[in-house]
Amino acid sequence: MNTVLELTGVALAALLSENLVLVTCMGIGTHEKSFQEPREAIRTGLCLTLVMVLSALAAWLLNTLLFTRFAWEEFQILAFSLVIPALVAGLRGFFRACVPELSRRLDENLSFISTNCAALGCAFLVSQRSYSLAAALIFAFFGGLGAALALASFASLQKEVSLDRCPKAFRGVPIQLITAGLMAMALVGYYGLYLE
Repeated sequence: MNTVLELTGVALAALLSENLVLVTCMGIGTHEKSFQEPREAIRTGLCLTLVMVLSALAAWLLNTLLFTRFAWEEFQILAFSLVIPALVAGLRGFFRACVPELSRRLDENLSFISTNCAALGCAFLVSQRSYSLAAALIFAFFGGLGAALALASFASLQKEVSLDRCPKAFRGVPIQLITAGLMAMALVGYYGLYLE
């Protein structure tokens, strides 16, 4: 029972109180269309979720089998920053060879995710917090879903809100930053949800 409660706490924290896009600002390195078109935001969020789960698995394996066993913790960031783009390149090659139609639709999204800090941050947080394999995969999956929801919500707000009515000085990037800040402040109420 305690393990289920802990895993639920990890999932809720990754989804809400530690949202990788709005709270920790790790997942904002995606291409500009993801912040403007909801369909593109969902596509990017799902690709990010897949890459984050794979990078969390790789981080857990590297941390368990290599870094803690041989006391090489100082090489974690270097290893993760090399492994994650290799994972993305492998995914792109797999999709290109096995599912060409899906590859055509997701290739641009995956290419931007190879340099996204959310996957690297997720891998680093998994190893830093010494999560179990289940907790690492749940943190990555729900962190990716939280990033997808944040991107889709932001893109939907951009579509729905009439920016012509705001003052001229706030049009464009300033109103987008204010919107992102207000969305992040809405998640502050979920702090403390994380269970150690």
